[in-house]
Amino acid sequence: MEKIKKYFAIWDFARIFKMVIGVALLIGYFSTQESMYIAGAIFFSAQAIFNIGCPGGTCATNVPKESEKKVMEFEKYDPAKKEPNV
Repeated sequence: MEKIKKYFAIWDFARIFKMVIGVALLIGYFSTQESMYIAGAIFFSAQAIFNIGCPGGTCATNVPKESEKKVMEFEKYDPAKKEPNV
């Protein structure tokens, strides 16, 4: 019993949420007999039980280097500086 308590003590909100969705889809399967519900239930429950998914944001997409270019450059307005209006 102590191992079970220790196992569930490390669960975070995301794992609990995935397990709740998995159980809800399993209940949906038994009430409607639609196979998509059981597929979703297995998917979300497996993610929760085995703690698989996107740990640490490793599933994030790569941003191309071109987006690092400056699109616009701004200068601070200095009222003491006399410049003609454009």
